[in-house]
Amino acid sequence: MAIQYGHGDDKHLYSHINFKANFSSNVWFTGSAPDLKEHLRTQINTIDQYPAPSGEFLKKQIAAKHEVSEQNILVSNGATEAFYLIAQHFSKKRVSICYPSFSEYELASRVHGLQIEYLHRQDCTTHQFNSDIAFICNPNNPDGFENSSEEIALLLKKHPDTYFVIDEAYIEFTSSAISVVPLLAEHNNLIIVKSLTKVFGIPGLRLGYLMGATAIIDAIAAHKMPWNVNGLALSAGRYIFQNYASLYPNFSTYLQRCYELQTAISEIPGFRSIPSRTSYFLVKMQDYVSQRLKNYLAEEHQLLIRDASNFKGLDQRYFRISGQSDSENNLLIKALKAWKH
Repeated sequence: MAIQYGHGDDKHLYSHINFKANFSSNVWFTGSAPDLKEHLRTQINTIDQYPAPSGEFLKKQIAAKHEVSEQNILVSNGATEAFYLIAQHFSKKRVSICYPSFSEYELASRVHGLQIEYLHRQDCTTHQFNSDIAFICNPNNPDGFENSSEEIALLLKKHPDTYFVIDEAYIEFTSSAISVVPLLAEHNNLIIVKSLTKVFGIPGLRLGYLMGATAIIDAIAAHKMPWNVNGLALSAGRYIFQNYASLYPNFSTYLQRCYELQTAISEIPGFRSIPSRTSYFLVKMQDYVSQRLKNYLAEEHQLLIRDASNFKGLDQRYFRISGQSDSENNLLIKALKAWKH
């Protein structure tokens, strides 16, 4: 049986605590926009109707946004369903998984019997791939490590027999990474997975999509059940693409605040932030235990962090932080300074 590594936002395990701030989730920190919530309130009566079997209208909007064909799009029940559909299509074949990274690549591969090769995330661009498929998170979760589109393009060219799944769930949460969507026109061995839940703050709705050449999208879609995305999620997606510019968060100030948080934590004895250009980053502790720190912050300060010890390649000295507001970041800094190890 596959090991269940778990995910970041586990507030449900602390139901007795009224948290002041949640640093454990990489979702946009202010949540979904009020206009989007109000739109969804007007759509409640649609739940007595079947949704479009494959999200056809939303697919048209996504295609128009990225200037690709509708045949290059598959709408999914969050990015996670996309990974499981991909793994199902490549069942029993060989997969390369770069670590530390999102656990669902491994879990989906194990469910569908793929032969797994592990390599460190920072070695991906120099590795000689002999696998049928490779999962690369860009920018990477949990450490924010990034590859340029030129590096990805070289991988695609050097290894034409390997399908590269580029997870761009956090492409908006960085000041430097650029989407590889333009590479779809040149490379048939590229699959891109996108998430709408992170940037627009709707993880409870589960909404994402795959992009790729028509042949591979059709092949993966053959494993998808009809009505895989519910009507409210589809309605949210349509509203998002109709109002993309106004709903898109302002990342510039937010990212600067996150970089300042990295610096402030590194100035606390016993803590070192791993440099990241994303809104989230790892912190390495000196001889401390991340689960103990997590429990202390939750119980004593009502702050939630991500224990990163269950990421492959990391240990009990690591935790992950996703920056919040200035006042919330200051609460975390004060709490870390107050910790009596």
